[in-house]
Amino acid sequence: MAWPVYAHGSHCFDSAVIASLHDRDFYGWVEQQCSALQARDSSRLDWDGLREELEALGRQEYRELVSRLGVLLGHLLKWQLQPERRSRSWFLSVREQRRAITRLLEQNPSLRSRLDQALSDGFQGGVDLVLRETDLALRALPQQSPWSLPEALAAETLCDTRGDWSDLGL
Repeated sequence: MAWPVYAHGSHCFDSAVIASLHDRDFYGWVEQQCSALQARDSSRLDWDGLREELEALGRQEYRELVSRLGVLLGHLLKWQLQPERRSRSWFLSVREQRRAITRLLEQNPSLRSRLDQALSDGFQGGVDLVLRETDLALRALPQQSPWSLPEALAAETLCDTRGDWSDLGL
């Protein structure tokens, strides 16, 4: 980002100009903020914008956890309630979500402080997935997750993902 230069050679670091860049050219704003951070020049930092973006990043990680839990719990419910319809795609989805959730929690250990809420939120998403993809009625589904997070993530729970699909003999 090229900043206006005054006749005496100094740059204009107007906080309003920096903040408006966030809305006009997000990529340019990010580049400028990274440059200011690298130079340790706090006068060029958009403190409010940085706070908002960091909070948004945290929310994004939580939303990913909830979304993945929704898919996992939804497929576990389908696996449990419709054994005659079990499929390789359900098996692979359960396997993928277990691995991705485990990896997400390893990379973001602070998310563990919100696991109860994430499990509850994810379960609601899982119920919606079941209702969308099956003919099951809402009253046929549990009101809360029948599995704790460790149970849902355990490879041997319900849909045993320790081996291959063909190992299940379905």
